[in-house]
Amino acid sequence: MTAELAVGLVPLAVVLLLAAWLAAAGTAQVRVQLAAGAAARALARGEVPAVVAGRVGEVTAGATMSVQRSGDLLRVDVEAPLDAPLVGRIGRLTGSAVVPVELLDGEDA
Repeated sequence: MTAELAVGLVPLAVVLLLAAWLAAAGTAQVRVQLAAGAAARALARGEVPAVVAGRVGEVTAGATMSVQRSGDLLRVDVEAPLDAPLVGRIGRLTGSAVVPVELLDGEDA
């Protein structure tokens, strides 16, 4: 192995690790957004908020969920930590969804 090859392998390894981490971060962002959409739909159907929040926490580790209702619309925001190798937490991923609240049996329009 030549010295030039050995010196060139270090930057290549760093770039490959960074690319792998970015792909994982992108996947985590999609997971957070999908969790927000699923939680919004479940809450709009009348499911218990504590149960839905527990499901969100299972899907995205360390995630928190907040809910706002405005008239017949329901907005769910999900936040999850974004961690980087060797550095730790570097930010938060967020996802949100807005859905109409469905009328349940016995409710008035």
